[in-house]
Amino acid sequence: MKEPRQQHFIPRFYLSGFADPGFLARNKKEVIWVYEKGKELRRSSPANEARQRDYYTFVQNGSRNVEIEGWLGNLEALVAPIISDLARSPRHISDSEKQVLALFIGTMQMRTPAGRHFSENRTGPLATTLMKEAAADPARFRAFAEENYLLPDDDEQFDLEEVRQSIVAGRGEELAAREGLKLLSIFEIGKMVAEVLLDMSWQTFCSGDDESFLISDDPVLSHVIDQQSNRLHLRMGVGTPGVNVWFPLCRTVCVRIVRGEESGFGQWVPAGIRYVNKMMIMCAERWVYASERSEKVRTLVNKRGGQFSVRTVDLHFEGRRY
Repeated sequence: MKEPRQQHFIPRFYLSGFADPGFLARNKKEVIWVYEKGKELRRSSPANEARQRDYYTFVQNGSRNVEIEGWLGNLEALVAPIISDLARSPRHISDSEKQVLALFIGTMQMRTPAGRHFSENRTGPLATTLMKEAAADPARFRAFAEENYLLPDDDEQFDLEEVRQSIVAGRGEELAAREGLKLLSIFEIGKMVAEVLLDMSWQTFCSGDDESFLISDDPVLSHVIDQQSNRLHLRMGVGTPGVNVWFPLCRTVCVRIVRGEESGFGQWVPAGIRYVNKMMIMCAERWVYASERSEKVRTLVNKRGGQFSVRTVDLHFEGRRY
């Protein structure tokens, strides 16, 4: 089997859910519209967007390791039919479907360029500290590693005790900087996010004919509204009190995950869809993907696009009025 080189940080099947339905009906071809701040609107395809060469590949023992691409592919194979079914017939999401979708959302938060930047610059140092604390005891360290990392099956090529001793000897930062371990954090943190999401209420919203959901190259939204000041705080952690997590499944269906409210299903009003889309544009890293060619979207991207990019925003609990 040919080794994949162009690897999607937004899965191709997921992008297909935001294809232009009119173009598809007329030309039997999937097209998405790509918006970028300061650039001309362009037409593209899911196959050609949100990808980078060797994005999940790293060198291990002199050879290219593409296992992470395979792991993500297996997860996507489980998720794709769930999203496809929900797109055809929006409804409540079952508990078994939530298990798969929660892990998908958790990894989607970490696998994008924005997510990897956040992991390497914010959560990475924390993970190194936790590893140092666990490394003091061999049994505790093994339990920590097995719980939080996808360890290789081949013990001959991976000596966990050697890793522990390296951390004790003060080489934890060196280990954490290895590309393979940085990539594995996609799963490490994604699984933690999924566990939090599964303990929350899930609401499924579908759009009408007037509006449709769009996504960006960083499609998991999380925000808190300060009740006293009525200020919107974007990019809040999923464990933050009062957090709302939004994730469009396709152009017509979006899930909202929140605490303290009933789970349910219903049609979302056009103003609500525009609210989600505006937040999506504000948190975009670079690109916004939509199923329609829209002058309003282009104007909003040029005005507010990337305003809360993970590379520039102050992630303390400080926000701006929406």
